[in-house]
Amino acid sequence: MSNPNQPSYREFMRARRPELYSDTLNVEEREMDRRQFEFHLHSLTSRKEETVFESFARALAEKELCPNLIPQTGPTGGGDSKVDTETYPVAASIATLWYDGDPSKASAERWAFAVSAKAKWKPKIQSDVEKIAATGRPYSLIYFVSNQAIRDKDRAETEDALKAKYGIEVRILDRSWIVEKVSSHKRWQLVADTLQFELQRTLNAVSGPLDAGRLRDLEALDKKIENTAGDRVTLELVEESLQSALLARSLDKPRTEVDGRFDSA
Repeated sequence: MSNPNQPSYREFMRARRPELYSDTLNVEEREMDRRQFEFHLHSLTSRKEETVFESFARALAEKELCPNLIPQTGPTGGGDSKVDTETYPVAASIATLWYDGDPSKASAERWAFAVSAKAKWKPKIQSDVEKIAATGRPYSLIYFVSNQAIRDKDRAETEDALKAKYGIEVRILDRSWIVEKVSSHKRWQLVADTLQFELQRTLNAVSGPLDAGRLRDLEALDKKIENTAGDRVTLELVEESLQSALLARSLDKPRTEVDGRFDSA
């Protein structure tokens, strides 16, 4: 009867010759489907999560645009300061350590942020920009973050009209921008923390340095074998076929594929 605490032959050989075995790891990641996330943003108002969306928008802006944002402490809807958040000045020596957003401008300029989950976004942004401009503060840029899907044409026309009227640069960040930044930059944990959404757990294979090199070598060998196999069989072809079988074995390829490669060699 085998001892359950005794390592298997494979485990024993892996411990003695780790360089001959795959170093790919299965890493657990927590994320959600992109379309599901987009629908979650679209349906925020039906769940009365406007305040939660404001917290999420500020946290995302800190990661994608500028980390020097003042948290909103007054009443909702812009508070007494007429903005949902704004940048504060930061010394250049500190800004040089940032790796998100545009450090040189964000640390020196004053930016205002307005966040809205209203379906009628155009009257909302017009009202917010008017109130922000009326404060007389030297804002050089106003960001308007919305959970709505806004057409590029409407966005560009609105930005140009507001800049011409108030003399302040305006940028609209809609649902498409949010989904793209969260998906491409893997901001799913931020979504879970701020929007209180349960993420799905998935296992993704991450190749180690040995397997990354083996995969490149195996692809190159397979192409070379394919190009020369139509000619006559040579010792070089046999050696390359054997090498491809050994690489496939080290990559933990399926047993049928490994045996087939050895048989071919």
